[in-house]
Amino acid sequence: MPKPLNLQGRPLYKLSMGTFSRSPGGRKLLQELEKRSWLSINEYCAGGQGELLMSGVQIGDYIYACAASTKLLGIYRIIGPWSYLPDELGDLIDNGDEWGYRPAELVARPVREDIWTLKDEKSWWAPSGYRTITRIHDLRTANRVLFEPFFDITIMSTTPAEQARKAAAFAAKFPNPNIILYGPPGTGKTHHTLELAYELLTTEKPASYTVAQQLFQEEQGKRIEFVTFHQSFSYEDFVQGIKPEVNANDQLVFKPRNGIFYEIARRAREEYQREHPDPETPATVPFADVFNYLLEPLIEQQLPALQIKMKDPGSSFPITDIGNGFITFRRGQEGQSINVQNTFLQNLYEGTTTLEKPTGTQIYYLYIVQRLWALAQELSTNSGPAHPQTDLLLHSDRRKIGEAAPAAPQVSEAPRNYVLIIDEINRANISKVFGELITLLEKDKRLGGDNPLSVTLPSGEAKFNVPANLYIIGTMNTADKSIALLDIALRRRFDFHALYPIYAQADGTPFQHATVFKQLNLNISEQKSRDFQIGHAYFMDRPNKPTEPLADILNKKVIPLLYEYFLNDAKKVQAVFKDTGVEVMEDSATGLLRYSPVA
Repeated sequence: MPKPLNLQGRPLYKLSMGTFSRSPGGRKLLQELEKRSWLSINEYCAGGQGELLMSGVQIGDYIYACAASTKLLGIYRIIGPWSYLPDELGDLIDNGDEWGYRPAELVARPVREDIWTLKDEKSWWAPSGYRTITRIHDLRTANRVLFEPFFDITIMSTTPAEQARKAAAFAAKFPNPNIILYGPPGTGKTHHTLELAYELLTTEKPASYTVAQQLFQEEQGKRIEFVTFHQSFSYEDFVQGIKPEVNANDQLVFKPRNGIFYEIARRAREEYQREHPDPETPATVPFADVFNYLLEPLIEQQLPALQIKMKDPGSSFPITDIGNGFITFRRGQEGQSINVQNTFLQNLYEGTTTLEKPTGTQIYYLYIVQRLWALAQELSTNSGPAHPQTDLLLHSDRRKIGEAAPAAPQVSEAPRNYVLIIDEINRANISKVFGELITLLEKDKRLGGDNPLSVTLPSGEAKFNVPANLYIIGTMNTADKSIALLDIALRRRFDFHALYPIYAQADGTPFQHATVFKQLNLNISEQKSRDFQIGHAYFMDRPNKPTEPLADILNKKVIPLLYEYFLNDAKKVQAVFKDTGVEVMEDSATGLLRYSPVA
């Protein structure tokens, strides 16, 4: 049974010190760092990673360290501030004067050395992940794949009571899983979606925008999806449809494709059902888990084909290949090769699609699904035989399926949240894009809500629903009146958060040209409305970039936008600059208004 390690609310980071293993001096330095329990990084490590270890990580925070994908070093607790390496250590490597360390105490050593089994895991918390240092947010998966099998430890972020308190505070802050950020252009709506997504996924605010960006990059395609709506965006793009594709023979074929909403809803639903299994559902193990387990001998190339038993004693047919979203089997041992889409098997497995009177190849689909159901039962009870095709060991802990799993500490955890970000949500035909799913977005109509509903999709897939742990964040530009207003049916299902111009930094320091900027917006509000103001993104200073002259801001960004607002009426544009202290005049060369500061 893995030992529990409670972080008591402190963050946990991964640190990879991989470059030290590339030279004799580096290997010697790594030995010294291990001996002294020092955690080291180059202060100029890309993406602010050096700064994260230098000042972002606090005394008392936890770090698990590794030498890239070659060695696990241990789990540490930071006990001191940043210091540069002493000369005798810095001289062992190139640019040693740029390297520093944080002193730490060793909390746990690894109990296994076969780290090669993690070589294909590219999550940023993994030894082979593509970050030098990163905060670990997906603790549940990291426990299952890394800490429990390799350290014999289950890491818990807080006590159950603290988890319950945080969950209650989170639920109070986000009562509606559907949120739209709205406001004029340049007010940071898209910028804020990443920070909001971070909070929805981790239940805490990001320390900086860079941290939110890192999590977005790590989780995009997993727990985060991002899409921008436009006028030609359709239901087929968003949910399900038939799409043209050129096959290997250069022939145009049409294949069913799942859209971005369908896919993230499916992943969120699997997560939800894993934590809240339905006793009436015949398969309580997620499809992906049991499907990959069944096909593992083919994936690992341990068998040339995988036999599926049929109704008649001694009869079977082989699954011979695994493609991109398809598997291939033969009718009988030497018969015709047939492809079947994995998502169709999943729908049969989960009961969202049924075959009333199966004929032809459909009979084979049912035999595959029946084998999946049987394996799911064995997996869920841990009482079945070893793998039916080979004495195969599971990757996660190298146990046979028939062996009892060690009991983990019982910590009540809600299913992880998922986030779909829809930029410019009002630029598409909402009724056309969402279709029947508009009804399912309401909190009480979702899986896990008070009045859960499901629908049958045009493809015939039945019992499609939206889980409670899927959050939708939209952005809406209030100045874009060239398109229809947001569909009323969708509007009432979202909470709206306004983002309007601000005139100072978070510390209270006014933006450069704040006086001009503020008066300009007052005049715009009087002539048009507050929805047409100029956002602070046009005027705010950029980190690590030279300050942009006011003339460039006005002539290249603001004045062209004002021409759009006032339909090329130069007199109205000129009137907007009243009392701003800025005089715009007609340029004789172009005939357009222009600001030329007095030298």
